[in-house]
Amino acid sequence: MNNLCPHTEQCPLFNGILKDKNMTIKAYKKQYCEAGFENYSTCKRYISSETFGKCPDDLLPNSTLTMEQIKERYHYM
Repeated sequence: MNNLCPHTEQCPLFNGILKDKNMTIKAYKKQYCEAGFENYSTCKRYISSETFGKCPDDLLPNSTLTMEQIKERYHYM
């Protein structure tokens, strides 16, 4: 069984807004991306991708926004 989130490789979070924050990236990867379905399925980036087919570049894994708020803020349908 693969413990990696299926969106990890293409996730812009690690190449964009957090590229200079190595400790933060490592913490997110350990808590979400590399921790199996039980954990990565709680990541707001993963949920957004699964719900809307896309994810805002600036959405953090532990965002407190609801899916409805993400939908409204980013004009997703």
